[in-house]
Amino acid sequence: MTNLNDSQKKAVTHNKGPMLVLAGPGSGKTTVMIHRVIHLTEKLNIPPSDILVITFTKAAAEEMKERYIKMTSSGHRISFGTFHSLFFRIIRSVFGYNVDDIIKEDEKRNVLKNAIRDLDPDTPDEDEFLHNITNEISLLKNELINIDGYFSKTCSDSDFRKIYSLYDNYKEMNHKIDFDDMLELCYYTLKECEDVRLSWQKRYKYILIDEFQDINKAQYECVKLLSGEEKNVFAVGDDDQSIYGFRGARPEFLLKFPADFENSQKIVLDTNYRSSDSIIKISNAIISHNKKRYEKTIHGTDKQGPLPKLIRPDDINSEAKEIARRIKKLSERIPLNNIAVIYRTNIQARAIVDTFMDYHINYRLRDEIPSIYRHWCARDILAYLSLSLNRYDNDSIERIINKPKRYISKITIAESKKSCRQNESLIESLFRRKDLKSYQFDRLHDLTFQISRIKEKNTYDAIKYIMKVIGYEDYLKEYSVYRKLDYKSLLETVSEISEAAKDYPDINNFLDHIKNVTEELKEKQSTSKIHNADGVILTTMHSAKGLEFDTVFITSVVDGIIPHERSVTEDEKEEERRLFYVAVTRAKRLLYLSAVKTRYDKETKISPFLKDFTK
Repeated sequence: MTNLNDSQKKAVTHNKGPMLVLAGPGSGKTTVMIHRVIHLTEKLNIPPSDILVITFTKAAAEEMKERYIKMTSSGHRISFGTFHSLFFRIIRSVFGYNVDDIIKEDEKRNVLKNAIRDLDPDTPDEDEFLHNITNEISLLKNELINIDGYFSKTCSDSDFRKIYSLYDNYKEMNHKIDFDDMLELCYYTLKECEDVRLSWQKRYKYILIDEFQDINKAQYECVKLLSGEEKNVFAVGDDDQSIYGFRGARPEFLLKFPADFENSQKIVLDTNYRSSDSIIKISNAIISHNKKRYEKTIHGTDKQGPLPKLIRPDDINSEAKEIARRIKKLSERIPLNNIAVIYRTNIQARAIVDTFMDYHINYRLRDEIPSIYRHWCARDILAYLSLSLNRYDNDSIERIINKPKRYISKITIAESKKSCRQNESLIESLFRRKDLKSYQFDRLHDLTFQISRIKEKNTYDAIKYIMKVIGYEDYLKEYSVYRKLDYKSLLETVSEISEAAKDYPDINNFLDHIKNVTEELKEKQSTSKIHNADGVILTTMHSAKGLEFDTVFITSVVDGIIPHERSVTEDEKEEERRLFYVAVTRAKRLLYLSAVKTRYDKETKISPFLKDFTK
């Protein structure tokens, strides 16, 4: 322990009872946890079988176990695992579940997808709808919320309850559980079955938990039930890095730890060994404005480094080019995989990916991001563009014929497709029908005229024409109300396509570009997990947590992006600030903060989180 600082030593040598370890960024929390285990077994003679170490991912558990084995000769009988692996062992011992009873993700997706289709077979945004429903069901279980008191944000409450019931019934009929069921079932089992609770309390007398700020209510309540009378819980986390509110994680669990675990001690690991002092200074200033946190100031190790740089590109395309140029220069002395571009939302990756292709900069995607060009409303816009070049593109005609509404029924479209003559388009086939009303013919005539006008324009103006003149923007507004969707999010997708179009005035070239980007993204996503591959890391702020880089670029640090415009309550804004804090503290030496002057042709304001930086 000669290499540990005073705070780390105090945490490691703690004897009995609960302890809260507030571990700032780069403070060596994993080292502390491993030394703590070694101290328990070798100095306090605690049997290894009495010790449980919990992490949030299997990879983290394996890494910690390997590091522990390398540092000790006391055997390998310490239990390293995740919350889910622990909870599954508990419920398996009671209910007899086995691994085959855990529903596979593909199976879960298909069951929910079929339930959604039964309720509404014409959902063009099916993937997004499915994603939101899945998250809501997960949050319900993680927060131990009764469905009768829950109001869905994705669809009507009655539809949500039907989907929820169909999924639950499927699992019950097939003797299946999912990962969220494990948490809920484990909690009620420990709470209601005293013999089970006492048995597991005796089994593990010392519990160490990593990343405690990521804990949700079900996990927190289970820890309380497992901790027994002595409550030897060693909780390591950072309330300032609690960023998974959408999963039910909140800093409140860290803040209420002293009240729930009486006579607990608290240690702050306040030395950041990762970042330069200038980066630590700005990160302290950023997070200090939050109210729901433990007061603490992180210190550095006198590492001198350049001051963080604020850059002000004109727009998001200029921003991507500015970052690309700087990376080209930096790559002469810094490996690409030691550079990261961090953004708030996946949609922001579009400009970076497009530009890196042009600049021949290799990159690796941290997230499984779909190409923005595959979003359903992007495909609608692209269908109009494609149709302007090829009036016989019947798939595109079918896609947009009622966007906006032209009152052509699905049956009419299907019949007209079948009756298409050789070298005849679907629209021409519709014109031959005798059963259409005059107002339907009028709308078809308008459509043919509008398509001919699109062809005359550059790509950017063509998209504006589709939105404003043809009426696709009004269609999106009506559709978002009908589907309970976020209209601004849909508009942002189209706006992003418009920004991309600025560099490709020829529609044909733009469509070719999209094809190339889509193919490259598909290839990148299949190879991005290959270790040691050289390439700039592209990641969201959420996925950047736990990583570190020599150089970090944070894009579009403007109001409405960070904090995000959907974050309106004080709690949501505080989480946005923590998210930004996480992004900033990924940098070791160089930090670039980019704040675009305009976004989608509208002026922006620098993020309020940077008010100390811009004074």
